[in-house]
Amino acid sequence: MRTSTVVTAALLSASLVPLAACTSQPDPVQERITNPARGTSVNAETGRIRLLATRIDAPEERKLLGGSNTGLFTTLANDGDTADRLVAVSTVYARQVVMRPGTDGTASPVQIEVPAAGVVSLQYPGGLHLEMVGLLVDVRAGRLLPVTFRFEKSGSVTVNVFVDGFGLPTVSPVSTVAPATG
Repeated sequence: MRTSTVVTAALLSASLVPLAACTSQPDPVQERITNPARGTSVNAETGRIRLLATRIDAPEERKLLGGSNTGLFTTLANDGDTADRLVAVSTVYARQVVMRPGTDGTASPVQIEVPAAGVVSLQYPGGLHLEMVGLLVDVRAGRLLPVTFRFEKSGSVTVNVFVDGFGLPTVSPVSTVAPATG
């Protein structure tokens, strides 16, 4: 009788140790997704829309000159059950923000459909992305610039976005929009 009690206690303890390990360790992937600032990119949300890995690219010399243009990159994730639309993006540091379908694509006003329970990647210069046109001041890498994103249903959110150099890795799904061909 004593042996079966000891064996039962040992088995019960052995089965609880992995369970305790699972519940006591934070999920590093979820922490990375929900952390509002990751390295040199920023996350934010408004309504059911999340902006992920939002950043502004600076050239290799790490300074953007007034009058120039630069990419504004983000990923839009819709956690809702209805589609939404990004209808405007603005900042006091640029004349306007437009969407561009690739490096040689024609700029157009911001109108980006974000499907219900879907993701839209605006992370790559060769694909659909946002561009800040006509910077009004010289901007150095390492600064934060306020950028306002306005959605048709979810409202507006102003995000302080990092300015940083080209070639930084992102954590976004590959865009479903085909890159422009020239």
